[in-house]
Parts: sequence; C-alpha cells; structure tokens
Amino acid sequence: MLGKIFGRKCDHPMADVKSAQALLNNLPKNDTLKSIMELTDWIESVASREDFRLADQWSVLNLLDETAQPYVKKLVCEYFTLPDMHAFQGNRLCMALGNFSRQMCNAYCLMFARYCKNDAVARLPVLVARAVRLMGEQLKYMVVHYQTHDETVWRNFAALYHHAEQQGYLDDTVNLYPTVTGTVRTEAGKLTAWYACGITSLSPRSMHLAELIFAKNSDAIAVSGDPGSQDFCSFDLSLSRPPVRILQDAKTSPGLRYVSVVRMQARLEALIRILEKNILPEEMHLGCAYTAEWVMEAAQYVVSHVATPPQRLAKRRELKAKLSVVFGCENLLACAAGREMEVMQMTLENASPGGFYAELSGKGADSVRIGHVFGVKNAGGLGVSIVRRLSRDAEGKLHAGAEILTNRAILVTLQSGEGGTQLWLHAENGLATMLMQADVFSMQRSLKVLFDGRKYLLMPVRLLESGLDYDLASFRVIEQEEE
Repeated sequence: MLGKIFGRKCDHPMADVKSAQALLNNLPKNDTLKSIMELTDWIESVASREDFRLADQWSVLNLLDETAQPYVKKLVCEYFTLPDMHAFQGNRLCMALGNFSRQMCNAYCLMFARYCKNDAVARLPVLVARAVRLMGEQLKYMVVHYQTHDETVWRNFAALYHHAEQQGYLDDTVNLYPTVTGTVRTEAGKLTAWYACGITSLSPRSMHLAELIFAKNSDAIAVSGDPGSQDFCSFDLSLSRPPVRILQDAKTSPGLRYVSVVRMQARLEALIRILEKNILPEEMHLGCAYTAEWVMEAAQYVVSHVATPPQRLAKRRELKAKLSVVFGCENLLACAAGREMEVMQMTLENASPGGFYAELSGKGADSVRIGHVFGVKNAGGLGVSIVRRLSRDAEGKLHAGAEILTNRAILVTLQSGEGGTQLWLHAENGLATMLMQADVFSMQRSLKVLFDGRKYLLMPVRLLESGLDYDLASFRVIEQEEE
C-alpha cells in the first residue's frame, strides 16, 4: 500500500533513498550527540515537504529513523545512568532525545494524514505503530522535567488508534525496527498503562525503567472496547486527553477503550523475586549499566499500582496559603536547631490530613526533586514532609504533591561518640521513626540519644526509606536507667 501512492518529483537533497544515503554517509562517526541532532534536522525538513512522492517520503523517513536508532540507544543509556540527569550534560541529552522523538513522531503523523487524504482505507500498521511508540518517547522526555501533557499528542494518538481499529490492523505484527516487533494494540497498551501509572511520582530514571518494564510485558496488556471488572485505566477516542485510572461507577461511552494489566502481576512478582537477590534479569540489561537496585525501585512501584491502585483516604480541602519552607535534610536539622536558613516559597492549593498540593516559586524551585524532604515552621514547631509528585502547568509553573511525615519534629542528640543530631518524627507502640542524614542508619548499630532530658537506646528495626540526602528509619525505643 505504501508504494502505490505517488506525488510529483521534488528537488530536496533527500528526495529519494539514494540521495539520503549519500548524505548520511557524512554523519560524524565519533560524536553521537551531534549525529542525532543532524538526523533530527533532516527529519524535520523531510516531514514538511508535501512535494515529495509519498513512497519516497516514507522510504527516506524510514531510513532516517532506522539510522538514528543506534545513536538513540547509546544516548538513552548515557542519559539514564548519569548521577544527576538535571545537570548540564543531562539537559543536553534530554533535549536531543526529546527533539528527535518529537520530530520523528510529527513526521509520521504528517505522513499518516497524507496517506489518509489520498487513500481513505489505507492500512498503515508499521507507520502507526512507530508513531504510537514515539509518542511514548516524546512524553517521557517531557515528564522527566515534569512538563504538562501535550493535547496534540493525545489527539494524534486517538486518531491513529481509531484508524487502526477501523481498518482492522490493530493486531498486525510488524517489524518496528530490525530487532523489534510489535502491534498497534501492544504499543498503545504499553503507552497508556505506563502513563496512567502515576509516573509523576517517580524519579526520572524510574520513569524510564517503569516504561521498559511495561514494554517487556506489553503482550500481557489488554486493550478492549468492552469494560472489565479489573481494568486498570481507559482512554477516550473522542477526547484529546491522557488516559485516566478506572473509577468505580464511572460512566461508559462508545469512545472509551479499556486497558487491563491483570496478566502482568505474576510476571512482576517473579521479576521482583529475582531482583531481591541483586540479580538483573537478562531481558533488563539492554546494553545499559542499570543496576538491580534501580530496576527494583521501578518494579516495586509498578507492581504496587497494578496490584492495588492507590486510594485517597481523605477528601482534600481547597485553600490558599503561603508557606516558607527549607529543603534538604541538612537544612532541616539546622532549622530545627534554631539557625536561620534560606527559605523557598510554597502556595498551598489543597490539603488533606496526610498531604498537600502546592505551587513552588522563588530561588531554588527548579532544583526540587521527587524524594526531597522539607520543613515547614508552624505553631507546633517544625513540620516535615516529602515531595512525592511533581508537575508543571501550561505556564511552566512547578507544582508539588507532598506527603506529611509529621507536624512536630523534635531534634535529638546522638550520644556515646556518635555525634550529630537527628529528627525524632513520631513514636507509637514503642517504635520511633527517625529522620537522619544519609548513610547514618545501620541494622548492625544501635544509637544512644538524648531526648527531653532523658537517655534512650534506639535499636534498629528497619530502613523505611532511603532518599536523596536522608535515611528514614524505624527504631525500638528503650529508656536507659540513670547511672
């Protein structure tokens, strides 16, 4: 079908495959980043030319896409193994990968429109499956910087899926790339399940690894026009919006398509059992230096959402209030000790007993990451919270969803030569939850602390969470007799 529709000859330097290949031979051999940037420029120039013969335009774009794949793979590995993906090199890589996926996806969508205009019943499984796959890549490089979703992406996604459904090629297995096969349905299932999994609650690396986990299990993701009792999310072919999680008693409509991930659960549990042994399964190596610990973090997040979708236990109250907050464990300890610290501004938007949602502003706002701890001075003392979710609105403003750990943290001093101070968050049934600087906690070491004029022995129970610059741990509390 792709080779049967022709346009008039054009004079573009990549007007046919032979001309394109001659130019591609001059790509820089030892500069992967520059190569992908040059390929992206060529893709943009070819996609915009309606004077191409359609068959030639498809062939050239196919060549450019397949030529780019080894470069993309190398840059992806470099980017998602960087110690700080938001530093200068990380931002360069993210921009290059994001630009490539956006331009390549846009090119396929423009080609799709041209084919449909010339042949209303065209079957385009390769083109459409690749476009859907690239939509996932485009969205990924947006959400790693917590950017808002793009309605154009979801509008194009709905049009592509609807066409594949109407023309009967949703389940045609195609060679997406030389070593990758798939169908439009599996690509759509992977994209929508991943996006609906609450990915803005993940670190950038975990966002990527979660996508890989869904990709490796895409054959276990079902997409149907009929609702089921265990559906995970849905998307609406009549709306330009992201997929949404299934709610009880939600209304149905002819345009809704339902996504089920029930068959993934057993696979994910098996994956986690392997990762718990600090073994990275072969299918997750992918030529990149991912660690079992990194993959475990993403896998545990995915399985928790697949098995038991999170439920909001308390209704959020809409409100407006300004907060002055300090970020980072070290700054929190200093603030608790009474030292003046540089503050950042938050504007509360809504809150519940366990958390709140706020807009960040002022100096340092763009450096906030998921997993940052921060403190808020209140009438009871110092409240401590953790950033659990980040997103940007259409105006580029950063918004954070936070979990409240305590409304009254208390500074305690370590004794017996341990040195330093830690924050006692709360105690219940003889167990205390402590916030301490990273790497202080050890299951092999008890701590002696001075708290409220009394001495206590803290016997380690477990590490609850290890964050960017802190350990959150549980201890059994034993009061010491006075000597």
